[in-house]
Amino acid sequence: MQTTLKRKRLSILYVAVPVLTLIATLIVVTAAARPDTHVIQVPADYPTIQAAVNAANEGDAIMVSVSDLGAYQENVVITTSNLRLHATTGVVLDGAAVHGVGINVHGTSSNPVARVEVSGFEIRNFTEGMLALNATGVQLHHNDVHDNEVALGKLPGLGLGVGIELRMAVDSEVSENLVHHNGGDGIELRIGSTGNTIKANHVYENGTQETPNPDAAGILVTGAGTNDNRLEENELLGNNGRGIFVGRPAGTAPITGTLVLQNRAHDNQRSGIAIMSAATQNYVFQNDARDNNLSGLPPCVHCNLVDISIGGNVWERNLGTFNLTDSACLIP
Repeated sequence: MQTTLKRKRLSILYVAVPVLTLIATLIVVTAAARPDTHVIQVPADYPTIQAAVNAANEGDAIMVSVSDLGAYQENVVITTSNLRLHATTGVVLDGAAVHGVGINVHGTSSNPVARVEVSGFEIRNFTEGMLALNATGVQLHHNDVHDNEVALGKLPGLGLGVGIELRMAVDSEVSENLVHHNGGDGIELRIGSTGNTIKANHVYENGTQETPNPDAAGILVTGAGTNDNRLEENELLGNNGRGIFVGRPAGTAPITGTLVLQNRAHDNQRSGIAIMSAATQNYVFQNDARDNNLSGLPPCVHCNLVDISIGGNVWERNLGTFNLTDSACLIP
């Protein structure tokens, strides 16, 4: 099985590298073709990414190239709307010396940051790779987000050891990223995040610090008001927990309106797709969720598709054993 996962991972990386190069090239050409766009170059104009962000105005584009000093070791906080931040091939943002959040698109409840785009970065060794907080219309795409972990002796949790998180984010998109080997969850949507799309991400082998209990998720949807989001065409492989988890604690306001469409979930330690506790009127269509629950732990045991919720969810044309139609998969 490890050999199979390695082959899958290599095939993903072979495709991703030329795609990232193409995206960066297209961005340079597009920015140059728009005379109204001010392009800031890092490190040519400013030595650090944060210095360039601080100097930027709405509508500017920031192009980050490889530095002679190696990886950029800084926390990047973006509070300016309508900003594009793009990295060329080989740019690494490393948090080994600084921890915290790698790239933080950060608004407030009264003044959300809007229409920020971040792409092309390798982001590693932070406590959390990327965060969009109080944000609208944000695009996080074509990034490689990995090995973000909590400190030794601590356990991952919400927003800790996470690859990418949307929190109180609206109408935003997380797409075509590599999200892997993070200590906790791969991608999180939580606390009032609505109308977002999580699409075509390769999310694999997250939950590296979830021991001894494999309780991470490739994609987690939780928190009050986290409704009407789309999870589609993602690949969730070998995560130390569930592939996709939608749910809130029993007795709380339920999560509704989640569309889980045409995802592939395989070789996860728990179920491929699970809707649990406070969740209703969510829709799970045309997913391939076979060969999961490698741990065999309850409550999902051997089921690939699991609905242990307050009910009212719709499941159609999925592949994988389902506890509501095949109760035998709940038998240890």
